[in-house]
Amino acid sequence: MLWLPPGSEQRMSIRDGFNSYLRDLGFRGLVALSTNRVCGFPRTIKAKTRKLKHPVLLRVRTTDVSVYAEIILREEYRFGLPDNAKVIVDAGANIGMASIFYALKFPNARVFAIEAERSNFEMLRENVRPYPNITPIHAALWYRDDKIRVNDPPPGAFGKWGFAVSDDPGDVQAITVPSLMRQFKIPYIDLFKIDIEDAEKEVFESFHWQNHIESFVIELHDRFKPGCSDAVNRALQNFSRCTKGELTCYQRRTAAAARM
Repeated sequence: MLWLPPGSEQRMSIRDGFNSYLRDLGFRGLVALSTNRVCGFPRTIKAKTRKLKHPVLLRVRTTDVSVYAEIILREEYRFGLPDNAKVIVDAGANIGMASIFYALKFPNARVFAIEAERSNFEMLRENVRPYPNITPIHAALWYRDDKIRVNDPPPGAFGKWGFAVSDDPGDVQAITVPSLMRQFKIPYIDLFKIDIEDAEKEVFESFHWQNHIESFVIELHDRFKPGCSDAVNRALQNFSRCTKGELTCYQRRTAAAARM
């Protein structure tokens, strides 16, 4: 085991943070992080890369920068991409990075970006504004239509990534997949990305919309709520499955037949 002197974990974390900002955002990012640590501003920074048509807005010293780096720069959601897509749903869209990635890969597709937590949704709405094919939806994907609550991240979750919903009464609109499809006149979903911080257990335990989905890319959260993987795997037992890192792709074996 490597011995570290007292306090070195914090110093390493700060050093790693500076290195990641320099790597992912360049010198401007390093300056923004340094100034924010000292003065508390700037609170946001615009990130630019040739992979994007428009800059995106990120909150300094939050997980926004990590999300941007993983999805836009390192393209982790290239995994599970279909050959073509007309309709994509991004459930747990956070600040919109996956929605933008999909919109750029499939410029003729309609992308529906669902995010429950208000501050994340405000960032999402700002970031997707230049993309007319992305529809931001302030709601939580759930097993019933109701008003529910967004809770603080569970232990082990990672900042702005980790907000979870519960059945407790609240002020956030919960929406089911059938309701989403009716409201936006969606006949068929080609790609359904789901990262909803353990709510996949409840959503897939009441799964009865199989014939309207071709493929899923899901981050499973058994570490927060045991049984998430079991619920999803039971519901998608007729789908082929492959995993890469924290993502699992489920592909309909009879996709062509389902469209008929």
